[in-house]
Amino acid sequence: MKKFGLVLILLAGLMACAPLTAPEAEVTPVVITVVVPPSETPTPDAPAVPSDTPPPADTPAPPPPTATTGPQCTVLQRLNFRKGPGTAFNPPIDVLDKAAVVTPVGFSANGFPSGSWVQAVDAAGRTGWVSAGTQFISCNVDVNSLPAVAVEPPPAPRPPSVSNSQPQGTFDGFEYELIFSSRSLLRIALRATGTSNDGDGVKQVKFIVQDKDGNPVYEKTEGKAAFCIFGGDDPSCNPWPVNQYQLTWGEGGPAAVNGTYKVRIEAEGVDEFGSDIFGNWRFEVTLGPP
Repeated sequence: MKKFGLVLILLAGLMACAPLTAPEAEVTPVVITVVVPPSETPTPDAPAVPSDTPPPADTPAPPPPTATTGPQCTVLQRLNFRKGPGTAFNPPIDVLDKAAVVTPVGFSANGFPSGSWVQAVDAAGRTGWVSAGTQFISCNVDVNSLPAVAVEPPPAPRPPSVSNSQPQGTFDGFEYELIFSSRSLLRIALRATGTSNDGDGVKQVKFIVQDKDGNPVYEKTEGKAAFCIFGGDDPSCNPWPVNQYQLTWGEGGPAAVNGTYKVRIEAEGVDEFGSDIFGNWRFEVTLGPP
């Protein structure tokens, strides 16, 4: 009994010390794991891309320039493409445009009438000649190293075709006839009115030729019939002078190129009564292909 009483006393003491509120529910602890990346041990970088790695496929690199293969010459200005080495080879085969490219195959140091010339093949496969002057062509080879080509001289130049305008001027006191020809260009049959023979009453006849802009080209004075622009006697006036395979305006004169020229004839004479008379004729002459 004593033990039972002791137990009761202990229980009573415990109840006196217990709190009046209901006990809290038991809390289950939650474990939170925080992952912190290491800061002092970095991941190694990927290998660097080499500098010569080709660019992406959608940005192709421009192709490298290709070297010119074989000898070539570029035309620097519009240039005649001739049958032979020289301006004496007329007419030209064709005219090459600026920037045209030809293949040089030969060389002539002395053309007709002068200058050095390159034999070349054009884009159409035709073989001809162009002037070797550096103002005309630029080549990737030394043209002097090209094979030398021997060429026969060209034939004598053919005289041009001739046409003329109606003469204007003052020629009272004269009887006249203008006679044109390809061979000798011009003769005037002239005499004073009332006389019988060519040259009667005529002191002199002067031929004056100018280019289309009025620049002097040629002059010739004749003192007796036949009055021919290049001299000579009737019935055959002198033909066109030729120098270095070119027709010229008189001996040693400029080349007679095709085109229109202004011609003036001035005449002095005396009529059948002994009075001085003067005449002048003005017209144009056009030289064309033979």
